[in-house]
This record gives sequence, C-alpha cells and structure tokens, in this order.
Amino acid sequence: MNILFVCSVYYPITGGAQDPIDQLGNVLASRGHRVDVLTRHAPDTTPKLEQRNGIWIHRIGNAVLPSDFRRTPAELRLLVQQMPKPDVIQVVGLRRPLPMIAELLGCWWNVPVIQTVGGYDIPDPVDPDPRKVFLTSKDSMLPAMRRADLLNAASDDLARKTELLLGNRSPVPTFYVGIDYELFNLAAPEEDGNDRPFLLSLRRLEPAKSVDKIVEAMHILRDEMPELDLVIAGEGSERRMLERYVDQLDLRERVSFLGEVPIEVAARLLRSAFATVVASKSEGGGLVNVEAQAAGCPVIATRAGGISEYLGDERGALYVGAPDGGEIADAVRNLWHDPDVRERIITAGRSLAEGFSAASLAEHYLEVYAELAESYTPREFLPWNMITAALWDDLALEDGREPALDDPWSEPIAVENLVLSTAEPEFRALGRGAMAFYYLGWASGVSTEKLRDVCRHVLEAEHDESKEAVAEALEQAADWGRFDVDDCLKYL
Repeated sequence: MNILFVCSVYYPITGGAQDPIDQLGNVLASRGHRVDVLTRHAPDTTPKLEQRNGIWIHRIGNAVLPSDFRRTPAELRLLVQQMPKPDVIQVVGLRRPLPMIAELLGCWWNVPVIQTVGGYDIPDPVDPDPRKVFLTSKDSMLPAMRRADLLNAASDDLARKTELLLGNRSPVPTFYVGIDYELFNLAAPEEDGNDRPFLLSLRRLEPAKSVDKIVEAMHILRDEMPELDLVIAGEGSERRMLERYVDQLDLRERVSFLGEVPIEVAARLLRSAFATVVASKSEGGGLVNVEAQAAGCPVIATRAGGISEYLGDERGALYVGAPDGGEIADAVRNLWHDPDVRERIITAGRSLAEGFSAASLAEHYLEVYAELAESYTPREFLPWNMITAALWDDLALEDGREPALDDPWSEPIAVENLVLSTAEPEFRALGRGAMAFYYLGWASGVSTEKLRDVCRHVLEAEHDESKEAVAEALEQAADWGRFDVDDCLKYL
C-alpha cells in the first residue's frame, strides 16, 4: 500500500505525533509499503524533501497568514509530483493547518482520510492549556474532523472528549499508537561518568506537565536522599521559570537540564533512571510512559487523561492522586525503601509495554487502511471559509476544473492587511513571525486592544535577542495559543 501520514512536527523534532508515526512508518516501510510523511518545515534548516529509514519526508511552510497559504498550492503541486498517489491519508495530531490540507488532498486524489485526535488537540475540562491550542486551530480543524472518512482517537479518554465536542460523530473508536519496543527494551545505560541515581522528567516543559512539582518533591527529599538527583530532559516555555525555581530552592547541584534529546538518548536515560515521573494535569495517552516501561524504568504518574490506559493497571506504575510534590515524594520513598515493589513494577511494565509495540499494532492499521480504501466513495471538497475556497480554486486548473473565482486570494489578503494594519508599525517590523502571532491571535478571538498591549510589552521587554529571534519566539508562542503578556515573554 501507499500510505501518507500528515503531522504538524516530525524528525528532527521528537515527541508528540512524530515518534509513533516514525516508528509505525519504519515497520510499514520494512514490509514493502510506500510511506510518505507531510509535515511543517521546521526547523527551516532541514531539507524540504528527504528520505530517512525508508520514509519519504515532505516539508511545507507553516502557513498562518493568508499570504502564507497563497504559496501552499505550489507546494502541493510539487508534493503530487514527488510521490505516488496514496491509498489512504492518516493525520495524527490535529494541529493547524495540516488537517485542512489533508482533507483537501483527499478530495483531490479521491482517497480516504483518517483523522486521529491526539493529546492537546481538543479542550480538556481540567486543564486550560489544550483549549488555548484548540482555539488557534478550531476554524480549520473542526470542519476537517467532521468531514473525515474515519475519525478516531489515541485513547478512550480522548475518544469520549471528541464525542462530546462533535456530537454527531459518535462512537469515536480508539486506535492506540505504538513504540519501537526493541529500541527501548534493548537500550544500554547512559554513559555520562556519573553513577548517582536520578529521577527523570522526559517531558515538554509546559504548565500542564507540572515539572515544577517534581522539583518540589526533590526539595522535600533533598536531605532524606542526598545521593538522589533529578534530570530534566525537554524544552518549552517553562524552562526559565524552572531554572529560577531550582536556584531558589538551592538545588542547582542536584538538578540538570538537558534540553531536547534525540530518541536514542531518551532510551538510554530511561534505561538508567531510578524512576521517571509524569505529573501531568492532562495527557492524551502519554506514550513516553510506555517507552519507560519497555526500558525497565519504573513510572510514577498521575491518572490524568489516558495515562492509565497506556500504563495498564496497578501493576504497571505507581500512581499519585494529583500533581503534588508531597505525593510524588511519598511515591519515590516507596520505591526507594522497597526494592521488591520497584522490581515488580519493572517486570510487569516490560510485559505490558510489549503490547504497544509498533510491529504488533501495524497489522491492525493495515487492515483498517485496506478496508477503508476498498469501501471508499469519492466525495466533493466543500470549502468552509475564505482560505479553503481560495486553496481549492487555486488548484482547479491542475485537475481540469474551471476556477469558481476570478481572484481567489483577493479577499483573504484584504482581511490580512486590515488586521495587521491595527498593529504598531514597530511590531510589524519585527518580521513575519510577529505578524503571524498577531494575525493568529486575532483569528483565535483575542481583541485587538489586548494584542496591542501584548505587542507593547514585547517591544519594551529587555532581552538580547535579534529581531528575527523575537519574531520566531512569538510564532512559537502563537503555536501554543499563548497570547497573554506573561506567557509571551516566557519565549523571549
């Protein structure tokens, strides 16, 4: 089969939707299937087309402004020339704007589209952060979800939330995502010359991950367990706050920040750690937990979202009732003082993780793909806003259709110019990333008064960044729906 995966981030970025697609794709490619990945061109130093482990990676611009989207049809025409027609398209992680692009390609090629809801894609009742991301995507994502030939979710918890969000798509089935079991199960310990035991946090450094609570637990345990350290691997908006918190608690010699690490290093860290802690307020599934189990690393975790689905029952992890430093410290004590409990969790975890091997899950995915391709009935693309109408019309001549509009981009570009005219010239002068921030904030429902206030604080903030770096940081903030002053300044 020819399979096209669509996701917002991919290699060399790790985590999120990237890892399960990469690992499933490797298995499918090794079995003779053609696998392509369409993703955003990030970082922009990567090639627009490359092959890795048998997978063809196609990167297109991160379209935010209508003027960005105006370049998308040319990129899609090139994509069609570079790859064979797929039998099925699967979107994993419904982040702006690729679900919309997948829907457009599906109707252009007349092939079925699967949309898979992942963590942070839809609002969560207990954590405000996923809603911030959702608001940046909803105008392009919700119509694409409703049009999908198959809509599923990465956990039962996400499936229930998706059913509540859409209403008319029940039931939403669950398709679990997998791991490279062998990579983690056979990983060697990390060789860094330090044989001190350590807790590991392998997460994005965002508020919902509650990494500060792990630091708090280390503070509680500092005198009780003087030989125990904490290693924090990952990047995000909370890094500087966490570094200041570590300094405030006088833990600098006990806590290390590694930044984002390649998956091979992550596997070695998990193999070496005394335990890993997942203190999330919300989580679609938490694939890193299963990777930890495969590596023989005990997991201390909340039950947020789909975490317990992936970790299994009480055999597979040590659960805490909330992201709380005291509860995490108690769980660490439990493992520290009772080696038998730790060993039982390790043994059970390895067995449970094997069921999430990408090699094992591949057959299920292939069966779904084949059934969907066989039963598919071509459907017409129905634009739902100015951008989708312009994109579809711009592609009209490519497949022999008559364009419906004389100038499909005139209205979207006029709206862009009108919105950006309300921003201060000094802010616009920061570059495209700053304008993308402003436009996406407006499109997400943020008032121009509030946006102008944020812009003023950004311009007045003291930092050593270049204009280009500031613009890039603002676009990153916009990707996560961070349009408040304090949130934005974290990225500078």
